[in-house]
Amino acid sequence: MESKVFDGPQQDIPAVLANRDRRAKVQANLLQENPHQVVVTCKLNIPGPVKNSKAIRSFFERGTQRLEDQWMKTGQSFELQTSRLESSTGPESFYLLYGNGTDVKRGTVSFEEATPFNRLFDLDVLINDHGEPHSLSRGEFNLPVRTCLICGRPAKECGRSRRHSVEELQAQVADLIEQGHQQAGRQQHAKQLADLAVEAMLSEVVTWPKPGLVDPVEHKAHPDMDVFTFIKSSTSLRPYFYKSAMVGLNFPLGQPWPKLFNQLRQLGQAAEVTMFAATNGVNTHKGTIFSLGILTGALGALMKEGREINQENIQQIVQAMLVNLLTTDLNDLRKGQDLTAGEQQYLAYGQTGIRGEAASGFPTVFNFGLPALLNSNLTSQNDQQLDAFLCLARHTADSTLIKRAGDPAILDWKNQQLDQFFELGGLTTSTGRDFLKQLEQVFSKRHLSLGGAADLLIITIFLKLVMKAGDPNEPNN
Repeated sequence: MESKVFDGPQQDIPAVLANRDRRAKVQANLLQENPHQVVVTCKLNIPGPVKNSKAIRSFFERGTQRLEDQWMKTGQSFELQTSRLESSTGPESFYLLYGNGTDVKRGTVSFEEATPFNRLFDLDVLINDHGEPHSLSRGEFNLPVRTCLICGRPAKECGRSRRHSVEELQAQVADLIEQGHQQAGRQQHAKQLADLAVEAMLSEVVTWPKPGLVDPVEHKAHPDMDVFTFIKSSTSLRPYFYKSAMVGLNFPLGQPWPKLFNQLRQLGQAAEVTMFAATNGVNTHKGTIFSLGILTGALGALMKEGREINQENIQQIVQAMLVNLLTTDLNDLRKGQDLTAGEQQYLAYGQTGIRGEAASGFPTVFNFGLPALLNSNLTSQNDQQLDAFLCLARHTADSTLIKRAGDPAILDWKNQQLDQFFELGGLTTSTGRDFLKQLEQVFSKRHLSLGGAADLLIITIFLKLVMKAGDPNEPNN
């Protein structure tokens, strides 16, 4: 990493000093033109003659993005005035901020001390003091002094005594920059997984016609919700999926996998509260929160380990995470307890529902839904997803359907109907399509729902999107 970090033009002392003078002029001009604002100059402390390179510049840009994010989260208004990212003496950015200089200084110190690699940033805060630029120091506010990157002593003390060689300091800086790149990579992976999770949820709800489910055309089996309810629910859950992915990406190697599931489950319980707040108490995605949270966490863990995203590896981690799930959740159930519909079905019929599907590594998804979606000869995305949904519905003991019918015998009827649909040619024939529309009306009239299959379709679409995203030669749709 060191050779990449310090793979750039060397600078002599006069060039560095000349740039310091230029920086002071920019700061003074900004304060003169904006006397009631605070100037923040952002640069890096890079030892040795090489001050800029591709790796250094990338680290700087990601860091300033984190700084801007911090300001936005704390309600601090700012304006980026100018950036000199390509400067051979090191990248720099100049900001104008509204507010109190003391608060700004405390915020910049908080940023500099937030992570080991943030300590490479030097954020100079200046105010107008009776017409003259005044740089606010840590000592003015009893803030902790900067410490040495290597030994932890005051940085000025080590600098004056030249306690550490340039080579030692460069090695430490290279390591810190690599840590910063790794964190940025984890955050990017988590963002991508969260985006794909929401895309999968939205793709499911607009797929039509799904018997007994909500779509843009019909929702008679679910009169308390419509497609807009699902849009609100889906978008509200994006932060949850980001956190789930980050839990997996940060999970310590060598720890028992059930600990990862326990963390995800706690996040999922909070996500349910978020969902109900977005939908005014309507349960749109409780099953999805459970299943998709597990998968985003598992995928995050796979990415951390650098393992290939494929069926074998995904199922291996999911099964390891949930090895105790059925025993923990179902073995001690008793009648008279406040039970969920899935728990009631386990006591009454022995159906393990989504818990059993998840604990087995989502075999219905991998054996039926995903192959149908990936290998479909149908032309439209809607038809591809609809065909995958109907394959999933045919091969799952849908707990929502059992709940609505009050009898697991409904599964045999459902399978007969779907078998007939496929025998008629499915979506490839007008006869098959007509049959499906009639079946949708039957589900609506009988108030039946295939909510379990809908959750599996979301997982199927999500996995397709994830796998396609990892292959630059494949389109996402």
